[in-house]
Amino acid sequence: MSEPQHTRVFFNFVSLLFLLFAYPALAQKQTDGWILKNEKDAIKVYYRKTAGIYELKLATSIKVSLSSMAHLLDEVNDYPVWGYKVSEARLLKRVSPTELYYYTKIDFPWPLSDRDVIMHTRTEQDPHTRALHSISTALPDYIPGVADVVRIPKASIQWTVIPGNGGWAYIEYYLYSDPGGNLPDWVVNMALDVGPRETFKRMREILKTPGYQNTKLAHIRE
Repeated sequence: MSEPQHTRVFFNFVSLLFLLFAYPALAQKQTDGWILKNEKDAIKVYYRKTAGIYELKLATSIKVSLSSMAHLLDEVNDYPVWGYKVSEARLLKRVSPTELYYYTKIDFPWPLSDRDVIMHTRTEQDPHTRALHSISTALPDYIPGVADVVRIPKASIQWTVIPGNGGWAYIEYYLYSDPGGNLPDWVVNMALDVGPRETFKRMREILKTPGYQNTKLAHIRE
């Protein structure tokens, strides 16, 4: 299955997350318009298409504390460590422990231009369920553009972390974005498989390190 060359689609990062290689046949399981593309390594990858733009959703369970997960999302400078094809990330402004602005650049394969994005992030915790909700929205004019890099004009990223039993947490990642410019079929194909999965696998590994396992945040209730 392929899409026309003029299809506009974005694929990031955190995680993200964004460049991939294979595009196997889609599993035709749908929920609220979401199509389950595949499930590997205990990670479910969903997509849906609206107005010519793909939305992406990943879901998995990880044995991790809420503080550790909040710390991971807060450490912007570490995004290139676990975000697939994230070549640069830096904090622009910290408003509070739960609000910040950051810059990230995504390495696109030649001959395509790299993309960058400025995001405003707010993190909230539900006082009853203790679920964490981190919502990021693109602010393309927050800082001047970079030469030879395409600024992503629209993007929305949402992380939901729901605590479970035995130290496990259900984690869902959602991405909606317009990457700017036209992208060829093979880039669209890449954006729906390997990159998001690699991001989650790397995320799992970094969360096992002492710097994250031992994290306790005063503003997070476990």
